[in-house]
Amino acid sequence: MDKKARSSNVLAATVLCTCLAGAVALAGASYYPLRLEDPRAVYLTKDQFDVHADGIGDDANAIQQAIDHVRAPGVLFIPEGRYRLGRTIYVWEGIRLIGYGSKRPVFVLGSNTPGFQQATSRYPHEGTGRYMVHFAGSRPVGNRPFTDASEISFYSGMSNIDFEMHDGNPAAIAIRFHVAQHSSLQHMDFHVGSCRAAIEDIGNQASDIHIYGGTYGIITKRTSPVWQFLLMDSSFEGQRDSAIHTMDAGFTLIRVSFSHMPVAIQIAPGQVEQLYGRDLHMQDISLAALKAGNVRNTHSEITLTNIACSDVPTFYRGDQIVTAPSKHYIMDRFTLGLEIGDDGRETGIALRHNEHAISGPAPLVETDIPNLPPMSQWVNVRDIGLKGDGQTDDTEALRGAIERHQTLFFPSGTYRVRGSIELRPETVLIGLNPGNTSISLMNGTAGFEGEGDPIGVLVAPKGGRNIVVSISVLTGANSRAAGIVWMAGENSMLDDVSFPGGFGGFGRGAGTSPVGPDLLIKDGGGGIFRGNWPHATSSRTAGLRIENTSTPGKIYQMSVEHHNRVEVQFHNVQNWQIYAIQTEEENPAGHRANAMEIRDCRNLLLANTFMYRVSRTTLPMTYGILVSHSDQIHFENMKVFSQTRLAFDNAILDEDSGVAVRAHFFTNFLVHKSMKARPSAPVPGVFEKDAKVERLATGFSNVSGLTTDHAGHLFFTDAAMRRIYRWNETTKEAQQIATTNGQPMVMGFVEPSTLLIVAYERQVYSLDLADTNSTPQLVTGTTERLPETVLLLPVGLHNMFSELKDLMERRDYVYRGGSNTAVVRVIENAPRSYFYAPGTTTAIFAGGTWRPILQSSNLAAFACGDEHYVVSEDDGRTYRVRLNADEGIVSDVFVDRGGTSVVNDAAGNVYIAGDQVYIYSRNGQQIGILEIPERPGSLAFGGPDGKTLFIGARSSLYSIRTTGPGR
Repeated sequence: MDKKARSSNVLAATVLCTCLAGAVALAGASYYPLRLEDPRAVYLTKDQFDVHADGIGDDANAIQQAIDHVRAPGVLFIPEGRYRLGRTIYVWEGIRLIGYGSKRPVFVLGSNTPGFQQATSRYPHEGTGRYMVHFAGSRPVGNRPFTDASEISFYSGMSNIDFEMHDGNPAAIAIRFHVAQHSSLQHMDFHVGSCRAAIEDIGNQASDIHIYGGTYGIITKRTSPVWQFLLMDSSFEGQRDSAIHTMDAGFTLIRVSFSHMPVAIQIAPGQVEQLYGRDLHMQDISLAALKAGNVRNTHSEITLTNIACSDVPTFYRGDQIVTAPSKHYIMDRFTLGLEIGDDGRETGIALRHNEHAISGPAPLVETDIPNLPPMSQWVNVRDIGLKGDGQTDDTEALRGAIERHQTLFFPSGTYRVRGSIELRPETVLIGLNPGNTSISLMNGTAGFEGEGDPIGVLVAPKGGRNIVVSISVLTGANSRAAGIVWMAGENSMLDDVSFPGGFGGFGRGAGTSPVGPDLLIKDGGGGIFRGNWPHATSSRTAGLRIENTSTPGKIYQMSVEHHNRVEVQFHNVQNWQIYAIQTEEENPAGHRANAMEIRDCRNLLLANTFMYRVSRTTLPMTYGILVSHSDQIHFENMKVFSQTRLAFDNAILDEDSGVAVRAHFFTNFLVHKSMKARPSAPVPGVFEKDAKVERLATGFSNVSGLTTDHAGHLFFTDAAMRRIYRWNETTKEAQQIATTNGQPMVMGFVEPSTLLIVAYERQVYSLDLADTNSTPQLVTGTTERLPETVLLLPVGLHNMFSELKDLMERRDYVYRGGSNTAVVRVIENAPRSYFYAPGTTTAIFAGGTWRPILQSSNLAAFACGDEHYVVSEDDGRTYRVRLNADEGIVSDVFVDRGGTSVVNDAAGNVYIAGDQVYIYSRNGQQIGILEIPERPGSLAFGGPDGKTLFIGARSSLYSIRTTGPGR
């Protein structure tokens, strides 16, 4: 470096230090004041890397080299110092950056750092590519492309590292964090100054982070796995626009404070959010504590409880305004969204608020997260005889360590055991990354075989004050093994603990998959459970079971996945609060599982609950949550969804009363003992006098893909069974007319006598209805468009409407392998094919991923200039769509009501199949609800006079007569 350049850097560093003197004084205390020894970890020290750590020299290359040396999943330790970043550094998935020293290390962005002046994203409120630290997918090898972090990016994180960002970097964002489970940001201060934001595109959770300045604190859209984000024990101060700018992220806030800004929480205009907040603190918010997005959409859910406000003249600003009762006040409760009545039916979208004035500022609510013991008391288990090499039996050494020491630190490794490890009441076990630190029960361990009560690999005693942090617990192939049996008390904590199941088990022996749960909390067990992941596919029953306890417990951000019978069980439980729990069912692991069972319980709160079924699911499940013999079970913010058209049919069933909640999104519902199911609602006036819903045929896996011919004859599919049916009005029976090699998802009739059938395997078949001996024939696509082509396009979408636009605008996305969200590149002018019905000019138009056709439930014929309604379940909206001459589409929103099928009649009435059949006038006014015994998925008008509305609803085909014909 020449003298002039060196002088310039020194001057810049001097100015930087002077400007940040006040900010540095505000820095939080170091969470890890001492160096931890871990043989498998990498240390960013000067003897290993060419690092300056003085805030002057550029350390980006050295930090990147250190990250690249980490074997993921793993840990990079960063010692106290000031590290200037001259470019973006990439943290590959599974790697955690942990600072240590008497002061936190600081990542510094100097003034006018090249590359941080301009955002290049085509989307608003994003600074894509202008990050100091970018959490990414796996490290690219060879010619493989770089990928963003995604729904398969686990175990990533950063802790105990601060950020300082200086002027002249208006597009700079400290961290991009679009990650999944077991990923977190903790114990960090962000001094953003005049830069854009601290964090973009959040994932999983963050705690004890404090953001000063910036246009925004956090900017985000959906998380990569489309699950909730938890932020707790954190603060925002001095943002120029808003602290949080969000959409559809499942934002869950616990004990977060906001001060000195125009807006605390901004939901993006026109967008929705599942927002939950408790024990928040607001001071000097000039415009509004909360600005709304699209609150008329049923997917919008807002619940805020115990919000302390001082100098917040307007609490809410949207289609209504909620003002302050006084200078200081408590917003006891604010809700805005779809409400569910005692009978399980929707009662409409409502804004409700209850607040009271107080005489002075309210104090902050204290955290309930227990402190770890001082690091001086931590004992490294490698120093006292444990090996953690995946080969040595560490059972007796671990038992002895627990007997002699209160706090044990586990460096990276696999610690094999051949029996239960019983904790003492004060035992604390600490790891730093559950992705590479585990306690694993050997396969076929004696005493764990056969039938009987579950036996824990780890056992926390009754009333204990135990803490277990950042360790995985594996059950191996042992039929009675449970990962952890927890009986510890209210002041205990299980944090960032993973339960991968038997696939990581070691040792020999036949063994069998466990019957017990991954995590069993019982017999008075309670405490704090944060960021845990029971995902043992090998478990044959549940992921989480809580039983026989009234000790208070709180769950913060738990993902429970892939269990064969049920994900979560609450049996005889009282006084628990569950925030941001998410369930997921795979195929085959969990494809017939319920999300939860709640039996003999009282006083439970489930807030921001997400229930998800994966894209490989092929069969419906009727209920997500089963409740019985229970009272005062509060559900606040619920989201039920899937990557297919087969989310749970009903969110909740109370088995005692028979009350079922079929809505997938709602803000509140209370299960209580006095509930009663009510008779079906009257049939709306658009149907014939005395008309009733009639079940025509039953016994199917899922009736869908309804279409009718010119004479009104109905045809439908049962995709999982690979069958195609025709309803015979004369004989009153459903006649199977064909089978297909693939799964027939949707189809359309083409004059004069052809069915065009789209299979899940991205194939199109034709079936000649004029020939009773015909079988489905594979149709070959062509890139050549015939004159006067009519397109059969999906109008009953599960997917977002934007995916139909991508299809028509010939835009494809290349995703990272195994991911549905991490886009590697965008392909414009992508190839498309026309699959013509033989001898006609009517075609299926498809290509790329074939989205959204493969999860659609109805097709409609579009000639140039034609207009049809299109419904999207993912968007919660119905659109009016017209096809242009260039095969582009133009659209506008008809109503904020989603579903999987839409038809309309000659009078202009519109029928939408959602949780029931909703009927709207041509002007978008709801004029009726037709209740169906099962969740409707596909609609078609037919019959000789066109006045029969056919309804495909899971196992059955239904119909009802209308006053006018379908259009």
